[in-house]
Amino acid sequence: MTCTNKGCFVIFLGTTVATVAVYLTLNQSLNVFVVEGFISTTPSLKQVFLLEVSKKYPLVLHRRSVKIKSTGSPNRTLKRIVWMNFPRGDNPSKSFDHCNVRSCEISTKEALISSAEAVIVHGVRLPASKHPNNNMDQVWIMDGWESPLHYFSNTIFRSDWNGRFNWTMTYRLDSDIPYPYNRILFTGGTVNISDVLRKKSRSIAWFVSHCGTPSKREVYVQELRKHIDVDIYGSCRYNKSYDCPKKRFVKCLGMLNTTYRFYLAFENSLCKDYITEKFFNTFRTSAIPIVRGGADYARLLPEGTFINTASFDSPKSLANYIKYLERNETAMGDILAKKHKYEYIDTLRTDFDWRCQLCAKLHGNITRKHYTDMKQWLETGKCLERPKDLP
Repeated sequence: MTCTNKGCFVIFLGTTVATVAVYLTLNQSLNVFVVEGFISTTPSLKQVFLLEVSKKYPLVLHRRSVKIKSTGSPNRTLKRIVWMNFPRGDNPSKSFDHCNVRSCEISTKEALISSAEAVIVHGVRLPASKHPNNNMDQVWIMDGWESPLHYFSNTIFRSDWNGRFNWTMTYRLDSDIPYPYNRILFTGGTVNISDVLRKKSRSIAWFVSHCGTPSKREVYVQELRKHIDVDIYGSCRYNKSYDCPKKRFVKCLGMLNTTYRFYLAFENSLCKDYITEKFFNTFRTSAIPIVRGGADYARLLPEGTFINTASFDSPKSLANYIKYLERNETAMGDILAKKHKYEYIDTLRTDFDWRCQLCAKLHGNITRKHYTDMKQWLETGKCLERPKDLP
């Protein structure tokens, strides 16, 4: 997920405002985040925008304005967080400057584990040589952003790890620290349907680099292409000119504004709550996402803002529906109008970031769980290993 400044909100309180302070506050439930602005002449009263998770759709954020009395920030004891095995290829983000609760420090030096309040274990690639300690005063956290079908190690399922993990930190919303790939923000925005459709000349685009997946998405697309054009970009492309390296990702994404009406947001695994950036990035564009995954999209996201392959009995049926939409501006416009009420928001630099959630949780009333069967929590019944929508 790419970090941008879209998570930063600037509040204008009128031309008579002398000074405006803007910062984030997090309540204890970790479901309501606050952007606060106040007039310096009345510091005890603040105009506040609450940034909160939708009660209806867990992957949607809302803003609402209220007035509250200001309160001071309590002094907090510094909490040390240490990675046992930091994910390779990632950048070790150590700053808490964007968080409301900042009294934490983070390290990737395994030698500091003994002095840590919390230890993060990256379960996806945990080497067999790693073992937990017995310091029950520490909180041990199982971290994993991959689907269970892409864990390269079974070490966390080993007997010496049974009961050692106190918290989980994954994309799943039932994690102790839920960290989905992103959310979308409700803005109530509008769009000029005719202007959008007039620009588009092609049906469906797909940007993809992994050509063989547990979800068999590549097989689904092969069937789909028998009935409608699908332009495939990346290493799995049929046309050599359809290249889309990572360094040109923004330019490729721009084609969803200028050329394509639909985009395939197909996941590599059919797992619970597993919705990656493929879906959320379409809310930076005017293309309609077509989703295929194991998440309950209807429960998590606003109806009518996407097309779900699960609603069709075959790729051919989906293709026929797409062709119908392309002939019917009113029907397609209805989807676009609903989609454009929501915007892409990068939650990485807000209090929805895992660092902010973890630091706040460590400064709260700590309740330690003990996961005695991590395999059952992570894997059992959580993924569909054989797709039901293919022969």
